[in-house]
Amino acid sequence: ESAEIGKLFNNFRTITREVTNLPNGIRTVTHSSDPEVMEALSSHVMGMIGRVETGDDPQIMIQSPTLDVFFQRGDALTTEIDVTDEGIIVVQASDDPELIAAMHKHAAEVSAMADRGMEAVHEMMMNDNNNH
Repeated sequence: ESAEIGKLFNNFRTITREVTNLPNGIRTVTHSSDPEVMEALSSHVMGMIGRVETGDDPQIMIQSPTLDVFFQRGDALTTEIDVTDEGIIVVQASDDPELIAAMHKHAAEVSAMADRGMEAVHEMMMNDNNNH
């Protein structure tokens, strides 16, 4: 998992991401121009969604607090994943307002990481520390 995440951060410039906030969730399309990065991306996305479904929280250092909501309320989340030439398409929905808010926030955080790599993570960690 760490190797996968490392590959994504080291190659974030090859990643494009489009997010649509829906009233009850999100639709994301994430793609990498590098086939190896695309493979790591698909594996990471499916692995993390699988972890949420089974409640297996990895609690890694750089993990966003928004993920806590996913792990606490994963049973209120529906997920559809489709891997196409366009990229990995994820549609997630819920009736739980807190979970919907967490989806919107997490999607924006992931987009920031796709745009700016570790710089975005450092900003989020600094902001999170300032809020405590």
